[in-house]
Amino acid sequence: MGYRAATSLCVLAIGAALAGEPASACTTFCSATQDGVLFGRNYDFEIGNGDLMLNTRGLEKHGLAAKGPTWTTAYGSVTFNQFGRDFPMGGMNEKGLVVELMWLSGTEYPAADARSELGVLEWIQYQLDTAATVSEVLQSDARVRIAGSVPLHYLISDRSGAVATVEFLDHRLVSHSGSTLPVAALTNSTYDKSVRYWHGQGESSRPPGAESEARFARTATQVNELKGLAGQVAVDRAFAILDDVAQPATRWSIVYDQTARIVHFRTARNPAIRTLKLAAQELSCRGPVRLVDIDLGPAGDVSARLQAYTDAANESLVRGSYASCSLTRGASESDIRSVVSHPARDTCRLR
Repeated sequence: MGYRAATSLCVLAIGAALAGEPASACTTFCSATQDGVLFGRNYDFEIGNGDLMLNTRGLEKHGLAAKGPTWTTAYGSVTFNQFGRDFPMGGMNEKGLVVELMWLSGTEYPAADARSELGVLEWIQYQLDTAATVSEVLQSDARVRIAGSVPLHYLISDRSGAVATVEFLDHRLVSHSGSTLPVAALTNSTYDKSVRYWHGQGESSRPPGAESEARFARTATQVNELKGLAGQVAVDRAFAILDDVAQPATRWSIVYDQTARIVHFRTARNPAIRTLKLAAQELSCRGPVRLVDIDLGPAGDVSARLQAYTDAANESLVRGSYASCSLTRGASESDIRSVVSHPARDTCRLR
């Protein structure tokens, strides 16, 4: 298999694991606070290993597919990666844009056309590399299209507090934002279906259970509480909301402070809350991409633990995920090598 087939196998593992256990799927939300904008995210999956990566600006990149785009990264970013560099599960760029994925049964991606093609994880990195605002992400649909068999949808937000859902229904992008987004939350049903359920339960309700609509309703009911809070109190309350919708398969809980551009995170293996101040990092491609194992370290700033990216580190991450995930254990050596070697195509264009 080539680049695209190998990566599709990784992504298929993600989707099949979630499909086989419908209750174990992700939750996201976003809210303004008294002093900023916070975005919360629970990542639920079969495996929890991964690296936090600092991606640099000024890199020329190439899409995985033969019809993939070529672009130069305008912004550095912090991402959470399981299946290798340039294929994140989500993250935030230096402008404060956040993009996070969730499973959505019934997704139908656009048919092949003249637009450049991106895989469902590549699409996240592309947006973080090239967009500063929600509007710019939505406008990119005229240039690039998602291709793949794994049904996902996304919640995106920028530093101004603009939020949008991105779903692919009936082979086209469907988005809710502004007046069509009564609450900034998303789980694993379409946004329209989730809002109907929430309204039907009553907007102050907190229905129990792990089902998608119940998690959405509990999140939607609580998220407005963040508007009256500030600072660490608001961050703590965001983590409390994530606790309320957490499940046995919750591997990571992340709170992005989009205004201050700080990421707070904890993992199932290491519940200590660690932080990274993105604004304090050197993000030029004249320096290396850097990373740290998401399970390492005590509470507090992880900056001192960041190590320069190496091909060996990427290979260790990819091989560890392939070996741990039930649907990728049988992958061929050529498949693994294709995924491991893909970032070598990135080239720094800064003088």
